[in-house]
Amino acid sequence: MPVATSPLLPWFAFAACTLIWGSTWLAHKWALADLTPLGLASLRFSTAGVLCLMVARLSGERFVRRAELPSLLLAGVLMAGAANVITAWSLQYIPSGVGAVLQAPIPVWLALLSWRSDPMRLLAWLAVLLGFAGVGLVVWKGEGGAIDPLAALVCAATPLAWSWGSLHQRARVHSGGLFANAGTQMLFSGLLCVALTSALGSYTQHGDVGQRAWISAAWLIVGGSCIAFASYQYLAKVWHPARAGSFSYLNPVIAVLLGWALGGEALGLQLILGMGVVLVSVAALQAATRSKD
Repeated sequence: MPVATSPLLPWFAFAACTLIWGSTWLAHKWALADLTPLGLASLRFSTAGVLCLMVARLSGERFVRRAELPSLLLAGVLMAGAANVITAWSLQYIPSGVGAVLQAPIPVWLALLSWRSDPMRLLAWLAVLLGFAGVGLVVWKGEGGAIDPLAALVCAATPLAWSWGSLHQRARVHSGGLFANAGTQMLFSGLLCVALTSALGSYTQHGDVGQRAWISAAWLIVGGSCIAFASYQYLAKVWHPARAGSFSYLNPVIAVLLGWALGGEALGLQLILGMGVVLVSVAALQAATRSKD
């Protein structure tokens, strides 16, 4: 496995995945007020793909070997394409905080799918379960609010596709730079979404796209795609899969905090306790898998 050039670099990548992707839940909700899920994905990944490829070209990155290109594209379609489109669709029917917690168990899927090649100690498994319980505590209000069951089920199943794609790329793609690979994946996924949108639907919900939707889409392109996606690709190479995926346990904390700060949601004792549990679980998972890097 490649070794990080600096001990701090993986932590910067982890922070990018945590903070940026934590904020994209609210950005998705705002963008989807005017854009369709496929329309948003078409705009987001086509633009982000071009930007990443420009960065790769200017920085002199090498592109993936031809023999590994199919695996790279397959992983990209699963992670950058299908997972995001399906998530965006589900967010039309469920709150962003609920969506964040439903997709928090990415480390669980990564651990289950990679347990033969990257076995974890008992402490790591306990940390995974503790983190899942913590994010549940963060968003559970005990009020029995109605949530669309189909949208919730689809949202909860999406991390399986993301995790499989991530592990497939980790095992089969060993060439190409971070931005070169990310750009290739996103441009291919974006063009695929353009084709599907042109054939099956519309780019907008009602014809007009407001300023907030444009700003949200721009943040999803630059932050959620160019920066965070490339950061995760790097992180997946240098950390244990479950450790790299533990950013998803912190995403709901960011999503709930943004809901409190921007949406007027209450910040009570239960929420604070839940976030504390999440932070403890992430710290334990980091410690338990560090020797595997």
